[in-house]
Amino acid sequence: MKINKNVRKKLFDEGISQLIDWVGNKNWTVDFDYCARDQIDPNDKVVSISIRQGPEKQLYSFLHECGHILIQCNEDKYEKNFPIAAKINKCASNKRLEKTSKYKVDCIAEEIEAWRRGKNLAERLSIFIDEENYNNLMAECVYTYINWAAE
Repeated sequence: MKINKNVRKKLFDEGISQLIDWVGNKNWTVDFDYCARDQIDPNDKVVSISIRQGPEKQLYSFLHECGHILIQCNEDKYEKNFPIAAKINKCASNKRLEKTSKYKVDCIAEEIEAWRRGKNLAERLSIFIDEENYNNLMAECVYTYINWAAE
């Protein structure tokens, strides 16, 4: 079934609103900014989302960042599943560790898991996503990490 453009935009905006409430209930805040990079800051509990992208990509990026929140909310499990990434997240920077293949694999694995959890969160909250577009954005974003790791 084809959904008209205005209805799609409304659904994406509603999904974003639901996620704002969801992160708020977890005592996180959201910063929508033109110059922002899509990311989370676990120390300040802030999700940053770029508004340079349209509402559909904002929603998918927001879901992905919520996936990171879900991954990192259980510290013991996070350290077990992504030991090097967890170690680096605790320090300001560790250039030596950041160049290791273990760190790069942890990052890629966490990125893929965050996309998966974001999609599951959308299902749990009954947020509309265009699965093909979501998967395409996921592939595009994960591929940037693969290229980074191969450098």
